[in-house]
Amino acid sequence: MEEMISESCLTGEYVAQKMKEFEKGKPFPHVVCDGFVRKERIASLIRGLEKEGFAEKRADLFHFLQTKDLHGAKDKVLKGMVQLLDSADFASYLTQITGVKVKVGASDVFGSCYTDTHYLLCHDDRLEGRKLAFILYLTTLREGQGGALVLRNDIRGKPGSRVLRIHPRAGRLVVFAVSRKSWHAVEEILSPVKRYAIGGWLH
Repeated sequence: MEEMISESCLTGEYVAQKMKEFEKGKPFPHVVCDGFVRKERIASLIRGLEKEGFAEKRADLFHFLQTKDLHGAKDKVLKGMVQLLDSADFASYLTQITGVKVKVGASDVFGSCYTDTHYLLCHDDRLEGRKLAFILYLTTLREGQGGALVLRNDIRGKPGSRVLRIHPRAGRLVVFAVSRKSWHAVEEILSPVKRYAIGGWLH
């Protein structure tokens, strides 16, 4: 884990702090880990995604670009990231923070690229087996450029008002528990920037 993740994020003190943040997370359990991936790895991960290539994903609910599942990635650095996400060490790390037990090696992992006018409307991510959702940002977007992750509260089984906006920041990891209340969306990108990320679900 140390080759990919910042040392400061692996200490017992850090894990204890994030446990509290996850438990108290509103409007549903979540945690934000800044500087999670080592800075020197970020550019290599972006290059790896670009080598993989993106396909346009478009429907009423969303419009963005996405890679195939990265378990088939050929790029060495991307392979290393997927192996990390599938490892027993990472499963144990997230279980400590979230209290959610996930299966080792049971993940869906994709690269995404959002650019001008791309968006993802509100949904809850529920699908059989999904326990934790994660997104690792590889680029930073400024306020006014869009692309923030929006968390909404639940009102009688439907998405309610916006509670929190989490801006893309290179190296930032966001993890949240998937449930019938995990309403979230990605705000429309408002400029010709590229919002690169690696995301998916742990089962």
